[in-house]
Amino acid sequence: MEDTSIQVCWRDAPPGEIVVRAGDSSTTVDGRGGAGGAVVDGLPPSSTVKVSVAAPRRRPLPAGSITTLTPPPGRRLCRFATVNDLHLGSRFFGTLRPIWNDDPADPAPVRCARAALAEAHAWGAETLVVKGDMTQRGRPSELQVAAELLGQWPGPVLAIEGNHETKGSSVDSTRIMADHGIDVHTTSTACLDLPGVRIIGVPTTLWHHGGGRLRTRIVHNTTELLASAPGGAVVALHHYPQRFRYPTFYPAGIPGDMARHALATWARANPAILVLAGHTHRHRRHEFGSLVLAEIGSTKDWPGTWAGYTVHEGGIMQTTRRVLEASAIEWTTRGRWVVGGLWGVWAPGLRSHRCFTYPWPLRSA
Repeated sequence: MEDTSIQVCWRDAPPGEIVVRAGDSSTTVDGRGGAGGAVVDGLPPSSTVKVSVAAPRRRPLPAGSITTLTPPPGRRLCRFATVNDLHLGSRFFGTLRPIWNDDPADPAPVRCARAALAEAHAWGAETLVVKGDMTQRGRPSELQVAAELLGQWPGPVLAIEGNHETKGSSVDSTRIMADHGIDVHTTSTACLDLPGVRIIGVPTTLWHHGGGRLRTRIVHNTTELLASAPGGAVVALHHYPQRFRYPTFYPAGIPGDMARHALATWARANPAILVLAGHTHRHRRHEFGSLVLAEIGSTKDWPGTWAGYTVHEGGIMQTTRRVLEASAIEWTTRGRWVVGGLWGVWAPGLRSHRCFTYPWPLRSA
């Protein structure tokens, strides 16, 4: 959900027209059967509306009520989108009932990533932020596919390396991506200024290592960029900041003592920071002082998502959407049953962790 629209998804429906109604607004989609979804626009902000879904030869089913988000203060300034954990080149997903790629000619990770970018652009994102793990093992063939895919984005692209890019042996990922106009940041901080927000890409990877680190030089450079930002900022990481020194679940992120030091340093430089991460393939939000930290799921794994950000003068709004392209949502819906079915509960997280408004805290003079 966001301030004026919601996305409604279903696991199974018969073929034919499906009508989704939310309050006084509705939309109709021509479903091919199975999993699907629809977006209903034109809703009032900060309002609770009743939702129903009507499928062919079935009476309308109530889907509960939802309260649209309250937009941040001030004018809307820009929109951008993020994706992470595309894992182009992977052949299966999950353990305990894994699912295998169903089309070697057009593998599921490629289909899902391609559809995610198309839907994010149609939503209105002008800029794309890629938070690592574009490939499965950093092979030249995988990097080539990633470069061609991301090179088709019509606007600016800010990309950082993920730990899966470091699995290849002596592969120059930056050169392969640069040939298609994609500058992947592996050892230096990236910075991109958009209307109302500064986006900073912070590399956290170690060569042939799954966990993340924040180098002292990187933390210092990021602090300087945050301090000089004219307003709020977004810090994009691949690895998530752990709460404790050692990880309490798989996969490992940035050790807690290192993460807390960096976050505290950044907060002193600029209290208005949204910290975004990937790596876990799940959705989660928590806070560190005035900062908000959010993890976003993978494009190819259940529930199969990308995140959109609407920047206002007084804050930023996150909405997380499932990829709705038919073959993509069919694949990601199958993934809910991996890990003995636990993934279906673990990965989506709470709706309030996926979609929220973050008003920028006031900076002291």
